[in-house]
Amino acid sequence: MSDLIHEPPRQTPVIADVDVLVAGGGPAGIAAALSAAREGGRTMLVERYGYLGGMITGSHVVAILGTGDGKGIVAQGFTQELYDRLEPYGGVTERSAAGEYRVDPELFKWQAVEMLAEAGVQIRLHTLACDPILLDGNVGGVITESKSGREAIRAAVVVDASADADLAHRAGVPCDNEPHEVTLRLVIEGVDKEAVDAFRQASPQRYDELMAEAVRRNGGVPVDDKRLLREIDVADADALTHAEILLRRQIFDALTYLRQEMPGYERARIAETSPQLGVRQGRRIHGEYTVLDEDFRENRRFPDSIARLGVYFPDWGPIYKIGGLAYDLPYRCMVPVDVDGLLVVGRCVSSDYVACNTLRLIVPCFATGQAGGIAAAIAAQDGVPPRQVAISKLQESLLEQGVYLG
Repeated sequence: MSDLIHEPPRQTPVIADVDVLVAGGGPAGIAAALSAAREGGRTMLVERYGYLGGMITGSHVVAILGTGDGKGIVAQGFTQELYDRLEPYGGVTERSAAGEYRVDPELFKWQAVEMLAEAGVQIRLHTLACDPILLDGNVGGVITESKSGREAIRAAVVVDASADADLAHRAGVPCDNEPHEVTLRLVIEGVDKEAVDAFRQASPQRYDELMAEAVRRNGGVPVDDKRLLREIDVADADALTHAEILLRRQIFDALTYLRQEMPGYERARIAETSPQLGVRQGRRIHGEYTVLDEDFRENRRFPDSIARLGVYFPDWGPIYKIGGLAYDLPYRCMVPVDVDGLLVVGRCVSSDYVACNTLRLIVPCFATGQAGGIAAAIAAQDGVPPRQVAISKLQESLLEQGVYLG
């Protein structure tokens, strides 16, 4: 018996014909769609969930990191606009000296949609961008799946903001992909801290024994601490399924044990787990230029710069491991080799593994998203492939949209 199923040919209805199609509504996708529409492109954004925001709203990664150089604010553009937009609603914290702030994820869900709608972006939620439409080897749109069935969207340029280069990979763009860490955010309620403290003081040895067993059941981490599950390939559905089930199984097992054994935990409960796993790295495309960790450390400048930043986060902190940096991000890292009609934004741009730890932060994702959206609109309007977009024109539009280029 064959291991292949041969699907019958089908006719797929075209539901839209646009200049720019943005696939993915995370931080990079929002910035891309907004900037493309403001550049004059007929723009549509599709998102698989029922809300926008990606890791910000789906996993509560609400810290907008990478705004400065460790000494002062550097990043502008959408990073600053978002702060200005949410601040009147009380949706941001006060900024740090380097410009970092935190956002209210529910307000962000609301205002991200409002900002896009005001710019004229067509928004389609609950819709997964499955496959690129390939025309003579070039991307000419996407195939989607949703409750409405299988549909097609034609586009002069597609911006892959899927976070894992899903469309680029399926279009034949070579990618790197090393396993990384995932987390499951959760909220525990009902712990009587006074009762726990009283038990610890009265029976310190028994308290330590109970906590040690709970830590063992929770994969080596206390139940109220962040749990990292390492070596997960986030481009593999089986690996993601394993991570999702294991993380929930272990925290519930540990908390159930404490409810039964530890005074003060009798009414403890997990009130919430986030709808999305916290993900740090996945696929990274091979682009016209590969950003290297040394590009950041050596403050490299590029003639095709689309942003100047100062954040440096090669591993687990601090955010500004080298203070006072001011390096450029090159446009070419978003342009995939060999395939036209496509740009890639967000953490899956072309970079080495260490550099990606910096590029995956929210502000660098805003930066590549904003540049990718503008470039896509220019390419569509000028009738050229994204790799042939005039850099001077792109940089002029970036400056007009408030981006800092140095």
